[in-house]
Amino acid sequence: MLRISSVDDLVSKSMKILEPCLVDSDGNHREDVMHASEPVELVVLPGLAFDKSGGRLGRGGSYYDVFLKKYHNHAKERKWRQPLLVALSYSVQFIKEGNIPVTPYDISVDAVVSPTGFTPISPTAVERSNNNNIGLNSNTWRLP
Repeated sequence: MLRISSVDDLVSKSMKILEPCLVDSDGNHREDVMHASEPVELVVLPGLAFDKSGGRLGRGGSYYDVFLKKYHNHAKERKWRQPLLVALSYSVQFIKEGNIPVTPYDISVDAVVSPTGFTPISPTAVERSNNNNIGLNSNTWRLP
């Protein structure tokens, strides 16, 4: 995951998905989150479907789950607070009844944001939303 400071840092790549270049507009290499000096407060996750238990159906590559596990360990070693994991979802993707099939390796989301609003799922999301401490700051990260 690479640090970006503006939407202008993103370029259309394969499948017309906006992604950051490895260098910024000044030619500087982007900071990798695993080498950052400050913790990530919020990770926004895509997916095909989500459930009320925090289950997330991705595309089957486990890319986010692998990254999140590595970052969890990275943050734990540094005694940093874990980031809030928030899924972006259309209303029809947020399953209110039933559960997404998950494996022991799947990482659950803390909350879902859909057109109907912010739905906290984990105790961490409930606590941070009650304290208005969601973790939004100037650090935005995306996969390279």
